[in-house]
Amino acid sequence: MVAAQPPASYLDSPLTQLGWSTQLEQDFAPHRAAGLVPARVATEDRHYYNLFTTDAELIAQITGKLLHESTPSQLPKTGDWVAVALHDGEEKATIHAVLPRRTQISRKVAGRNVEEQVLAANVDVVFVVQGLDDNFNLRRLERFLVMVHEGGAQPVILLNKTDLCPQFKQRLAEVQAAVGDTPVLPVCGLTGTGVKRLGKWIREGITVVFIGSSGVGKSTLINRLFGEEMQATLPVRETDAKGRHTTTRRELLVLPQGGVVMDTPGTREFHLWLADTGLQDTFPEIEQIALRCHFTGCGHTVEKQCAVRTAVKAGELTEERYQSYLKLRGDLGKLEAASRQSKLARKARERVALRAYNQFRRDRLEED
Repeated sequence: MVAAQPPASYLDSPLTQLGWSTQLEQDFAPHRAAGLVPARVATEDRHYYNLFTTDAELIAQITGKLLHESTPSQLPKTGDWVAVALHDGEEKATIHAVLPRRTQISRKVAGRNVEEQVLAANVDVVFVVQGLDDNFNLRRLERFLVMVHEGGAQPVILLNKTDLCPQFKQRLAEVQAAVGDTPVLPVCGLTGTGVKRLGKWIREGITVVFIGSSGVGKSTLINRLFGEEMQATLPVRETDAKGRHTTTRRELLVLPQGGVVMDTPGTREFHLWLADTGLQDTFPEIEQIALRCHFTGCGHTVEKQCAVRTAVKAGELTEERYQSYLKLRGDLGKLEAASRQSKLARKARERVALRAYNQFRRDRLEED
């Protein structure tokens, strides 16, 4: 049953197990005055949501006002904290507002549209899962890291399927050399090897999310954490080591030992979204070397006395790492330019629509 009277403070409520904090209490204050209650989005299915409140799991929809005033990326996503109005006598609610996000993991939507897709909100730790079978791809891993760093969460890399990779120690060394201080753990979801080490980052009030390509074993690892089959699993195709989507939506799950875990559908492609510091955080050694460049604003491509190019020639920086940095930087630059053009085009359409509306009103006034 839904509680009739809200508590004086939610810091003493079961919501703290889901990550409720002093900052969220402050952010929620204006909505408390309006008679709303806080909840966390457990799943999202179009514009229907499953929510966790202090003492119930509810089905909710958003108000027309919130839908009209929000961009797609601003609408509630799995992991968001929201302010809701409860429906008396029903296990239903209406979402009136989304509280400010502390972190988020985003990518560009598939296709030509230049829009942001939020994969997860308010996560503390992101387990980036990479398979040690034929799925292994160091460059793809760097793309994931750019977005994790940009979103403000802590990345932890899981090299899964050690049972299928006799040379996993070599793979481990390659990844560690590429990701700097980011923790890297070899694990096997099938046998459970190394999975207990994940407990270092999982505890009550902490939200973790598993991201990675289809078939890397995210759901198998989550099942290991629960000790039972919470998420369906399917084997990858032996012909190309590509997986099939076993998770079809983002879902928030509460671990019995404390902590919240989010599974996300596997990604066939991971399109970068706009990044400010994510690239620098993913390639910290290049940023450090760049401080020695002769020219301020050096592009590290054709400039003379470029410390980065010198480091590549001297073997201080690998050619592969250097080329990956240039490619990701170029992709982000193109995306930023496309985003600006998209915004300009949208504003132009809005001006045309406004002029048409004003003309319609003038015509109606003249008729009257």
